[in-house]
Amino acid sequence: MTNKQALLDAWLAGIKPQAIPDNTEFEEVWDPGFDGESRVVMSKLGPYYKLFEYPAKFFPRFYHQVYPLPVAEWPLNISTTLYGGLCTIAAQLTIHFQATFKYAERNLDALANMNAHIKTGYESLIKTIVDAELRNLRNGNWIESGLSATEKQIEKSINEALTVKYIKCRAICSLTPAFADLEDSPGLDGRFTQEDVYLGILQKNFEFREKQARERVRQEQLLEKERLEHLHQLNALQQQKLVLESENQRQLLETQEKQNADQFTIEAKLHEEKVNHEKHLQSIEDAAELKYRLEQQVRQHELELQLHAKKLEHEAILKEKEQQAEFKAQEVLQQEQQKYEEQLEAERIEHQTRLKEMQLQAEIKELELRVEVTKNKDAYLHRQIEWLVLDKQRAELSRAIKEAEHDIDTANRLSHTPPQ
Repeated sequence: MTNKQALLDAWLAGIKPQAIPDNTEFEEVWDPGFDGESRVVMSKLGPYYKLFEYPAKFFPRFYHQVYPLPVAEWPLNISTTLYGGLCTIAAQLTIHFQATFKYAERNLDALANMNAHIKTGYESLIKTIVDAELRNLRNGNWIESGLSATEKQIEKSINEALTVKYIKCRAICSLTPAFADLEDSPGLDGRFTQEDVYLGILQKNFEFREKQARERVRQEQLLEKERLEHLHQLNALQQQKLVLESENQRQLLETQEKQNADQFTIEAKLHEEKVNHEKHLQSIEDAAELKYRLEQQVRQHELELQLHAKKLEHEAILKEKEQQAEFKAQEVLQQEQQKYEEQLEAERIEHQTRLKEMQLQAEIKELELRVEVTKNKDAYLHRQIEWLVLDKQRAELSRAIKEAEHDIDTANRLSHTPPQ
């Protein structure tokens, strides 16, 4: 079955035509021998003229006129009505043609517009050839065999008709049938008298409608099967999704429980370390405060004893030497007071040095705690809070030390004031 017959069958069945592969055997393609460089030269000098083909190596002179003979494309549409209007067959022609040297030699007056001259001269001939071939289809045999043979015959007839006229030609023909509405039975009765053609078309129409119905049922069954398979796949995917979601939820809960347990352990350890650190700092502060108070009491007592002894000594000297020794005694007293101040200053510096050492030890311990804290990134925030507390405690300790030193300096100044 040819492509044209398949298109006809599809129309009769009332379905949309689809692309149907061409299974025709290989046929030899007509080769007209086109030449894209074909040209002729008109040599005219006075009353003498001559036409010759363009040579391979040619240099035109002033008396030469070159005329190209190009390959042209000529589309034509021709239609014929058959069976009293039941069928209309449209022929779409595409004719590629080129004038030969002999044709140009016979039509010297049309050298400047050769292709238009060919179209004008042979259009009626081509239409006559096509119309004659289309009218040979009246017997209705093409309904079964298709229109491929007619297309080839039209192409062959056109090629032969133009070739004998010295025109290179390759014709391409496509025939498309169009039928009137077969359901309009009263109208068709008066349109044609070939009952066998009409019955053949009706038989084809019935066969293809039946085939279409079977194909529709098969397609519906196939679609239903595909739909059920799709639903089955969706159900399977849904089950897999539920299983994966359940497993993910279980793993998430296990991970959350483990994280909570690890967090509780870390917080308990940090709290224990914080308490131990606070106790250690408190013990350091208590020891330093006790030691400082004892040392201060001892120094204060020694200072009072020394001052009292010097005072008694000074009063004795004053009584013995009276006015003459007063200045000397005063000078000695000043020297002694300076000596005592230097001694007190040395003791204060030593005390400050010990306090600095204690503070340095506390800072070293704090740095060690910081290093230990940074090993666990999750407890970093808690360590920051502890460091702030330690900084606050260290600042309070430094302020207490400074206040104590200020109290010592005030006492020293009061004790060094000369008696009135």
